[in-house]
This record gives sequence, C-alpha cells and structure tokens, in this order.
Amino acid sequence: MTNVVTILLNSANAALLVFATGAALSCIVTRSPYVRFAIGIVAIVTALCIPISTRSGFEWIVSTLERPSFPGFVLLVALSISAVTGRLLEVFPEFRFATAVFAIAGMVLYPAAMGYFDRDTYVVGYSGYMLPTGVAVVIAYALFRGYLITALTLNVAIAGFLLHLGASRNLWDYVMDPVAWLIGCGAWIALAAQYLIARFIRPREPAPAQPSSGIGETPISH
Repeated sequence: MTNVVTILLNSANAALLVFATGAALSCIVTRSPYVRFAIGIVAIVTALCIPISTRSGFEWIVSTLERPSFPGFVLLVALSISAVTGRLLEVFPEFRFATAVFAIAGMVLYPAAMGYFDRDTYVVGYSGYMLPTGVAVVIAYALFRGYLITALTLNVAIAGFLLHLGASRNLWDYVMDPVAWLIGCGAWIALAAQYLIARFIRPREPAPAQPSSGIGETPISH
C-alpha cells in the first residue's frame, strides 16, 4: 500500500509539474484556457515519448522529484490552474502566506541538510517536539487568518505521517519537498521584483502630456 501511494504521488507531481510548465509557456502564443490545457497535455505526452538513456523523460522527472509532499502537490495543482486560466496567484494573500512558509522552511532545512550548518535540521523530523510545534503554529495562524486550504493541507500531511502512508518516517518529507521550496522562493522573488519595479522604476516614467482642449483657457493678449 505504501509503495502504491508513493508511486501515484510521484507520478502525479511530475505530471502536474510538466503540465503547468507547458501551459505557462503557452501564454506566449495564446490566451485561450482550452488551448493552454491542450498544450499542457501535449507536454506530458511529449515527456512520455522523449527517451533519456534507458527511460522516458517523464520517468526521469519522476525519479528526480524526491519525496514529494502533499502540500507540494496542492501547490502544483494551484499553479496548474493558474497556468491554464491566466489568473495570477500572487494577488491571493493565502498563496503569499503559503509560499512564504515554504521558502522559509526550505532555507531552514536544505542548506543544513547539505552540510552548510553545524546542525542537520532534517533529523528533527524523526522525533522531538520542535517541528510538530512549528507546524502547529503555522496551522493555528492559518486558521486565524482564514487560510483554510493551507490548514487542511497541512493536517492531511500530518495524517499521512501518522498513518505511515509514505516510505519516509520523517515529518519533514510530508510537509515539505524541494519543488515546493523552489516554487516558494520563485514566488517571493517575483513579488520582490514587482515591488521594486513599482517603487523605483514606474514612478520615474514621465506621464504622457494631455492635449489641450482650449476650453476655459485665457487668451494671450498682444
């Protein structure tokens, strides 16, 4: 049962990532949601057909996405919907909150796990109260702000950990994954760029001159 769940989740995450990428890139040539959806499907089929060594490109992507989490899966679903509809997720406060949590958690987890810090923060996911307390605080704040999707997603991830629905026995792997971290960092880099453009670049652009209608103007006497 655990292996089946892991395989399905790996394949679903890879399919959503390829679909969202294809649909997002299609915005260059079309604004139609139906065409974007079709291009996303074509991207998945293409990944299945392109060989990489002894396996397909899709299988290579599946093997690259290590330990996909349920919150990461939900985030990929949201990105796929955004790529098809063209609606920007940055305008939603809950998306900004969720991606900020992913970005901060990833900065705490991955550099330490790769040996850049003295202590490996990945090990706290096996036991102890630090990580569960942190997740509980995030859920409580999400409920306080009315971010119900975020709270529900994290609760489902915790349930999966308690029920041993994945191969890992580390709580980090159920609430966090590298793809979700990269998406969170990318989202906040985009938000920061938008802020800097609005703050420092756009105000310097001169306003277009308004043509004079001549009404109410005082004639110049000679």
